Amino acid sequence: MSTSQPRTPYGRLVHEVTETVAIPHTYTLLIWCTTMVTVEHHGLPDVLSILLMLAGACGAYVAVGRVFHRRHGNRPAVERRAIAHPYLVATGNIATLFVATGVCWLVSAVPLAPVAWLLSGIGGTTTFLAGVAVQAFVVARIAPVEE
Repeated sequence: MSTSQPRTPYGRLVHEVTETVAIPHTYTLLIWCTTMVTVEHHGLPDVLSILLMLAGACGAYVAVGRVFHRRHGNRPAVERRAIAHPYLVATGNIATLFVATGVCWLVSAVPLAPVAWLLSGIGGTTTFLAGVAVQAFVVARIAPVEE
Protein backbone atom coordinates (compact mmCIF):
# COMPACT_ATOMS: atom_id res chain seq x y z
CA MET A 1 0.00 0.00 0.00
CA SER A 2 1.10 3.54 -0.49
CA THR A 3 2.17 5.58 2.53
CA SER A 4 -0.33 8.44 2.22
CA GLN A 5 -3.89 7.28 2.81
CA PRO A 6 -6.85 9.62 2.24
CA ARG A 7 -8.55 10.80 5.44
CA THR A 8 -12.23 10.21 4.61
CA PRO A 9 -13.83 6.75 4.19
CA TYR A 10 -14.93 7.76 0.69
CA GLY A 11 -11.41 8.95 -0.13
CA ARG A 12 -9.96 5.64 1.09
CA LEU A 13 -12.47 3.72 -1.02
CA VAL A 14 -11.60 5.69 -4.17
CA HIS A 15 -7.90 5.21 -3.41
CA GLU A 16 -8.36 1.42 -2.99
CA VAL A 17 -10.39 1.15 -6.19
CA THR A 18 -7.73 3.11 -8.08
CA GLU A 19 -5.01 0.79 -6.78
CA THR A 20 -7.01 -2.30 -7.68
CA VAL A 21 -8.05 -1.41 -11.23
CA ALA A 22 -4.85 0.15 -12.59
CA ILE A 23 -3.80 -2.90 -14.63
CA PRO A 24 -7.28 -4.15 -15.70
CA HIS A 25 -8.12 -0.61 -16.82
CA THR A 26 -5.06 -0.60 -19.04
CA TYR A 27 -6.07 -3.91 -20.63
CA THR A 28 -9.52 -2.48 -21.36
CA LEU A 29 -7.93 0.50 -23.07
CA LEU A 30 -5.74 -1.88 -25.07
CA ILE A 31 -8.76 -3.79 -26.36
CA TRP A 32 -10.33 -0.50 -27.49
CA CYS A 33 -7.12 0.51 -29.24
CA THR A 34 -6.70 -2.92 -30.81
CA THR A 35 -10.20 -2.76 -32.19
CA MET A 36 -9.83 0.75 -33.56
CA VAL A 37 -6.52 0.16 -35.37
CA THR A 38 -7.83 -3.08 -36.87
CA VAL A 39 -11.07 -1.37 -37.95
CA GLU A 40 -8.88 1.24 -39.66
CA HIS A 41 -7.48 -1.48 -41.93
CA HIS A 42 -10.51 -3.77 -42.34
CA GLY A 43 -13.69 -1.96 -41.30
CA LEU A 44 -16.11 -3.39 -38.79
CA PRO A 45 -15.51 -7.07 -38.02
CA ASP A 46 -17.91 -9.89 -38.78
CA VAL A 47 -18.74 -12.49 -36.11
CA LEU A 48 -15.90 -14.80 -37.20
CA SER A 49 -13.36 -11.97 -36.89
CA ILE A 50 -14.66 -11.02 -33.44
CA LEU A 51 -14.42 -14.63 -32.26
CA LEU A 52 -10.92 -14.93 -33.69
CA MET A 53 -9.79 -11.76 -31.91
CA LEU A 54 -11.19 -13.13 -28.64
CA ALA A 55 -9.57 -16.51 -29.26
CA GLY A 56 -6.25 -14.85 -30.04
CA ALA A 57 -6.35 -12.63 -26.95
CA CYS A 58 -7.39 -15.47 -24.62
CA GLY A 59 -4.98 -17.91 -26.23
CA ALA A 60 -2.08 -15.47 -25.85
CA TYR A 61 -2.99 -14.86 -22.20
CA VAL A 62 -3.06 -18.58 -21.44
CA ALA A 63 0.09 -19.32 -23.47
CA VAL A 64 2.17 -16.54 -21.89
CA GLY A 65 0.97 -17.51 -18.42
CA ARG A 66 1.66 -21.18 -19.06
CA VAL A 67 5.17 -20.57 -20.43
CA PHE A 68 6.20 -18.55 -17.41
CA HIS A 69 4.43 -20.89 -14.99
CA ARG A 70 6.58 -23.73 -16.33
CA ARG A 71 9.75 -21.69 -15.96
CA HIS A 72 9.03 -20.83 -12.35
CA GLY A 73 7.36 -24.03 -11.19
CA ASN A 74 4.71 -23.90 -8.52
CA ARG A 75 5.98 -20.80 -6.78
CA PRO A 76 3.46 -18.49 -5.09
CA ALA A 77 1.61 -15.88 -7.11
CA VAL A 78 3.52 -12.81 -8.22
CA GLU A 79 3.72 -10.14 -5.56
CA ARG A 80 1.44 -7.18 -6.12
CA ARG A 81 4.10 -4.47 -6.16
CA ALA A 82 2.62 -2.67 -9.11
CA ILE A 83 -0.70 -2.25 -7.31
CA ALA A 84 1.05 -0.55 -4.39
CA HIS A 85 2.10 2.29 -6.73
CA PRO A 86 -0.88 2.74 -9.09
CA TYR A 87 0.08 6.22 -10.30
CA LEU A 88 3.60 5.13 -11.21
CA VAL A 89 2.11 2.10 -12.98
CA ALA A 90 -0.47 4.27 -14.78
CA THR A 91 2.35 6.43 -16.11
CA GLY A 92 4.13 3.33 -17.40
CA ASN A 93 0.86 2.06 -18.85
CA ILE A 94 0.99 4.84 -21.42
CA ALA A 95 4.18 3.40 -22.91
CA THR A 96 2.78 -0.15 -22.77
CA LEU A 97 -0.40 0.96 -24.53
CA PHE A 98 1.49 2.85 -27.24
CA VAL A 99 3.75 -0.12 -27.98
CA ALA A 100 0.90 -2.67 -27.88
CA THR A 101 -1.27 -0.48 -30.10
CA GLY A 102 1.63 -0.15 -32.54
CA VAL A 103 2.00 -3.93 -32.63
CA CYS A 104 -1.74 -4.29 -33.28
CA TRP A 105 -1.63 -1.68 -36.01
CA LEU A 106 1.23 -3.53 -37.73
CA VAL A 107 -0.35 -6.99 -37.59
CA SER A 108 -3.77 -5.68 -38.55
CA ALA A 109 -2.30 -4.74 -41.92
CA VAL A 110 -2.44 -8.43 -42.87
CA PRO A 111 -4.71 -8.53 -45.95
CA LEU A 112 -7.03 -11.34 -44.78
CA ALA A 113 -9.34 -9.70 -42.21
CA PRO A 114 -10.05 -12.71 -39.96
CA VAL A 115 -6.32 -13.45 -39.69
CA ALA A 116 -5.62 -9.78 -38.94
CA TRP A 117 -8.17 -9.84 -36.10
CA LEU A 118 -6.64 -13.04 -34.70
CA LEU A 119 -3.14 -11.55 -34.83
CA SER A 120 -4.35 -8.33 -33.22
CA GLY A 121 -5.68 -10.29 -30.27
CA ILE A 122 -2.48 -12.30 -29.95
CA GLY A 123 -0.10 -9.39 -30.52
CA GLY A 124 -1.92 -6.92 -28.29
CA THR A 125 -2.28 -9.29 -25.35
CA THR A 126 1.26 -10.63 -25.54
CA THR A 127 2.71 -7.12 -25.75
CA PHE A 128 0.48 -5.95 -22.90
CA LEU A 129 1.58 -8.79 -20.60
CA ALA A 130 5.25 -8.24 -21.41
CA GLY A 131 4.86 -4.49 -20.87
CA VAL A 132 3.14 -4.91 -17.51
CA ALA A 133 5.87 -7.34 -16.42
CA VAL A 134 8.54 -4.79 -17.35
CA GLN A 135 6.59 -2.10 -15.48
CA ALA A 136 6.36 -4.30 -12.36
CA PHE A 137 10.13 -4.89 -12.53
CA VAL A 138 10.86 -1.17 -12.89
CA VAL A 139 8.41 -0.20 -10.13
CA ALA A 140 10.00 -2.76 -7.81
CA ARG A 141 13.37 -1.04 -8.42
CA ILE A 142 12.15 2.58 -8.25
CA ALA A 143 9.69 2.29 -5.38
CA PRO A 144 10.13 -1.01 -3.53
CA VAL A 145 7.38 -2.27 -1.27
CA GLU A 146 8.22 -3.78 2.09
CA GLU A 147 6.89 -7.32 2.22
